[in-house]
Amino acid sequence: MLYEVMSGYLRGFGISLVPAILTTVGVCGIRIAWVYTIFPKDRTFKTLLMAYPASLSVTAVLILIALLAYHPAARAQKNQM
Repeated sequence: MLYEVMSGYLRGFGISLVPAILTTVGVCGIRIAWVYTIFPKDRTFKTLLMAYPASLSVTAVLILIALLAYHPAARAQKNQM
């Protein structure tokens, strides 16, 4: 849920492509990578399900980095002056 809030915050300031790409890479890419790298080492259902929190955590970190890089509120405030 955290990454969705940050993603919505960026979209609210008109930055929509970056969170869309980061969410796709973070959620889908990490899960696919998990299935091909981590899961074969420990083929249990628990290991497979750990792909979900791992991918959501990575996605949240990626979007947080984008949020810090873009500073949308600071840009909007600077444009109003």
